[in-house]
Parts: sequence; C-alpha cells; structure tokens
Amino acid sequence: MISKSYKNELENKIETLEKQIRDNAKNLDKFQNEQLFSQKVLDSLPGIFYLYNEKGTLIRWNKAHETISGYSSEELPEIGIYDWFSQSDKSRVRRAVEQILHKGEKRDVEANLLIKNGSLIPHYFTGVRMTIDGVKYLLGMGTDITQLKKTENLLIKSEEKYRNIVENAVEGIYQSSPEGRIISANDSMAKILGYQSAQDFINSTSNLAKDVYVSRNERKKFVKLMEKNSSVSGFEVKFYKRDKSIIWVSLHARPVFDSKGKLSLIEGMILDITKKRRQRESLEKSEALLREENLKLRQNIKDRYRFAEIVGKSPGMQEVYDLILKASATDANVIIYGESGTGKEIVAKAIHNLSDRKKGRFIPVNCGAIPENLIESEFFGYKKGAFTGATTDREGLFDLAQGGTLFLDELGEIPQNLQVKLLRVIEGGGYTPVGGKEIKTPNARIIAATNQNLKQYVAKGKMREDFFYRIHIIPINLPPLRDRIEDIPLLTEHFLKEMAGTDEIMVLSGEMMAALFNHSWPGNVRELQNVLQRYITLGNFNLIDEVDQEIKIFKRPQAIPVMKEGENYSKMMDAYEKKLIVSTLESCLWNREKAASLLEIPIRTFYRKMKKYCLKRQDMSNLA
Repeated sequence: MISKSYKNELENKIETLEKQIRDNAKNLDKFQNEQLFSQKVLDSLPGIFYLYNEKGTLIRWNKAHETISGYSSEELPEIGIYDWFSQSDKSRVRRAVEQILHKGEKRDVEANLLIKNGSLIPHYFTGVRMTIDGVKYLLGMGTDITQLKKTENLLIKSEEKYRNIVENAVEGIYQSSPEGRIISANDSMAKILGYQSAQDFINSTSNLAKDVYVSRNERKKFVKLMEKNSSVSGFEVKFYKRDKSIIWVSLHARPVFDSKGKLSLIEGMILDITKKRRQRESLEKSEALLREENLKLRQNIKDRYRFAEIVGKSPGMQEVYDLILKASATDANVIIYGESGTGKEIVAKAIHNLSDRKKGRFIPVNCGAIPENLIESEFFGYKKGAFTGATTDREGLFDLAQGGTLFLDELGEIPQNLQVKLLRVIEGGGYTPVGGKEIKTPNARIIAATNQNLKQYVAKGKMREDFFYRIHIIPINLPPLRDRIEDIPLLTEHFLKEMAGTDEIMVLSGEMMAALFNHSWPGNVRELQNVLQRYITLGNFNLIDEVDQEIKIFKRPQAIPVMKEGENYSKMMDAYEKKLIVSTLESCLWNREKAASLLEIPIRTFYRKMKKYCLKRQDMSNLA
C-alpha cells in the first residue's frame, strides 16, 4: 500500500512534469511560429537562399531555390554543393567554399548554376560562415545575372566595335593630357605623322607642343579653347612629321573635365589637308591674278563698244560688263534677269569663258522644256535597270558639266520637289543617280536665268525661299533693247556684217534707222536680229508694232567697206555715221529738223555733226 507521503510526492512530480510539458508546448509553438516567419521571409527573396553544413548537405533553402533549379523539396537535399556547377566552375567554387568554412572569410564568386533541365544560368554567389554550438555552416545567396551578362557582352562588343572603328579609321585619333602628353592614339595618327605604329608614336613623342606643333602659340590658342569648354572643328594648323617635314592638318577636338571642373583630357582627330591647302593657296593665287586682270579690264571698259560676244556701249551695258567681270572672278552662283531675247545665255557664256572654268564644258539647259517626270533623271542621270527602258547607265547634266558651268535657263519652271534636291547639291550634299546608291559630289558652277520675278514666285509659294537665296548670290539685270536704243546702230552694224558674209556690209537708209529707233522691241535683240536677217535674205524690211501694223520698206541695201586690218575703228564709225546722217537727210529731202527728229538727235548736236562732216546738199553726189 502506497504511503500518503509518497503519493503526495508522486503527485507533485506529475504536476511538475505537466507544467514542463505545457511550457515546452508553448516554446515549441513559438519556435514553429518563428520558423514559419523566417521561412516566409526567405521565400520572399527573389534569389536563391541556401544553408549547407560542413559535409556539403543542403539543410535549408527558399522557394526560389526550387523554382529556379527545377528540383522539388524532396530532391534538393540529395544534391551536393559542388553538383550545382559545371566542371569549369567547380574548382573556383571549391576554393571559395574552403576559404569561407576554414578561414571564416566572406567570399563572392561568379559561376553558372546547373539546373535540372541541364541549362546553365549565370549567377553571382555570396557566402559567409555561421557557427552555432561549435558547428560550422555555409550561409549564402545567389543572384541571377543573366541580363547583366547580356549587357556586359553587348558592352564588350560595343567596345570592340569602337576599337575597330578607331583602329581602322583613316583619320588620326588620339587622347592627350592638357600638357600635351599622348595617352592613346590609333595607327592612322602615327602614319599621318610618319611613325611606324601608334605605340612608336606614343613612345617617341614626349610632348605635342614641343614635338608636333610647328607653332607653340597655335598650341596655346588651341588649349585655351579647350579650357573654355569649346569643342573645336576645322582648326587648321601646321604639324611636324617625324622627319621634321611640315604638313597641314585639320584638327577636331573636344575637352573632358574632371569632377572639379578642371580640364583633364583632350580627345582629338586630325585630317591631313596638305594637298587641299596647297590647292586652295594655288586657287587663291589664281583668283588674285584673275581679279588683277579683271581690274585692268574694268579700268579700260568704259565706253567700250563690245565685250566678249556682247555688243553695246550704253551705260546699262557698261554696268553689265562690270558685273560679268566680278562674277567671273568667283565661283558663286549667278542669276541673270532679262526679258526674252536680251541675250541671257550670251552673258552666261561670257562669265564661263572669263572664269577658271573656261576649260570645262558649258552646258545650257532649258528647264521649261524638260518633262516633269524626266527632270530628275536628266539632271542626275540614272543607272541601268532604274526603270523600263534604262538599258545602260546614263550621265546626267551635272556629270556633263563636271569642272565647268551648268546654265539653267527658265529657272522658275523647276518643280519644287527638284528644288529641294538641287538645294542639297548646291549646299554640298551631293546627289544620287536615279536607281543608284552612290552619292556623287559635283564640281559644277550654276548660272541661272529667268524672265520672271522670282521674288513673286517665292511669295506665291512657287519657289522655295532657301532655294531662291542660294541661287540669288550675284544678280545681273539685262536692260531691254528699248532702254538702250543708243546701241541699235552698233547692233545693226554687227548683225549686218555677220549676216552678209562678204567683205562689205549693208547699210540701212535713214528711214529704216528711224523705224528701228522708234520701235518698242518686245522681242529685244533677238527681234532686231530676225528683222535684219529677213532684210538680208528677202530684201524686205518689216517691223510689226504693238497693234500688229506693219511698216514695209523695200529697198536694196547699200554697202560700205568692212574695216580691214590696220584701219582706224573711229574713222570707220565716223564714216558710217556720216553715211547714216546723209541717208536720213536724203529721205527727208534735206529737212534738217525732220532728219534730227528721226534720228532722235538734238538739233544743235545734229548741226554740229553736219559741220564736223562738212555736209552740204551738194555732197549727195559724193557719197556713192
């Protein structure tokens, strides 16, 4: 029988055990709750979490580990720590794990994670040692760096591409310190300056200012521009080559500043322009000589009766001659304004023949005569197969005018779509033949002509304003014949002599000359030429006035001798004027007032000329 005391003792022990059980249950619940919380935290991580013991067995992981690897929670503990990596990565991972567990050092390693389907995913692993109750554990995380590796590869390719561009560029490319020390350069830089390679150039050049720049002042000027944060483009300067010969280079550079705003680096590019510079200097000398010659011509041009193939001594034509000389001394675009028949093409030819382009071709184009659907192929040419019927390549007008002059008559007829392309050509952008890919850069001067008011065309939207101003550099206005009637005798003499084709030229009667002076000349010089051509060919003299009434005079031409070598031009003109006055007096029955009126000469001047030539009525018989 159990004693009472023992029973009480037993009950106390049972009570104590029950309390311990209750306390342990509470602690277990707390521990389980804490474990659940920590697992939720780990599962929320985007990367792999892992906890390995010293034997390399995975004892804890997160959900991402299962998702990324493709293994289930039952399979994961069966995979050893080094089985996650390819053979090429295992040795690096092993060294890192040993350093973590044995030396307690934190280690990072980049390796490819081998997942269940056999794929390799680049990861960045970070590991540390954790010791609990003397037991060592490897705790760490792995981050997927697939996108980072792609970006890195693109960057590497980009750097390689940039390096290839720099190395294969024909331009010399370099980096230097502000003091002039070469930091890097490509082979083209070395070759331009006469060195074997970029390294040879870098090793042989201690300072740009001392070894390369001919003028140290130019170097100082360049560096000051860099310090002002000014990128430099087209800075022309002389450089020494290795053999101390001198070349001209065009320098393009930009400054690089440090965090304090101080100039730390200069990145530059050079082009050898020695040949172009010499050509430019030669051209400048030629232009100077041409200007000098033109100046001499201008000094002697006053009261000239003829200039190039142009006839006339009127003040308006003297101004035209002066502009022709100015235009021929430059390569600027010219626009010639004038009514139909005033001789715009003759003026354009005169400019061409007096310019440096006289050895090139003069290509005249009537812009209004080219169908709109063919105008682009006419100007720029086309390639074989560009359209039906294009069986061979064909050169365009710009090709034909290479080195010469392209004369664009009736400029206002050019459609706007072509104006855009012509503007690109004029601005140096070149052109592409129809059906082609190659961009051609023409070397042709443009001289244009029109009988229209192009400013009104711009206002009405028929012509692009930028195109107008690119063409309208040197404007030349040709006066109509009605505004230069004092040139009619000279023009008449010129055409009659040219048309007769004999040693003698025809002379018109006073009545005919009076008719020429009084006519309005809507067709200008061309109309005069046609009137005289009919007179020589058919023997009749027809002038059609503004109301279509004809003046018809049938009279065979008289002849006067043509001036021969050694004869005096002034005396020849005096003889011609004398015959003209007598002929007019004869037609007016020697009525001097009427003759002076027909010739539009003031009566006092007319009397003075009669006195000069000793003209009296009885002299009529001496004029045969």
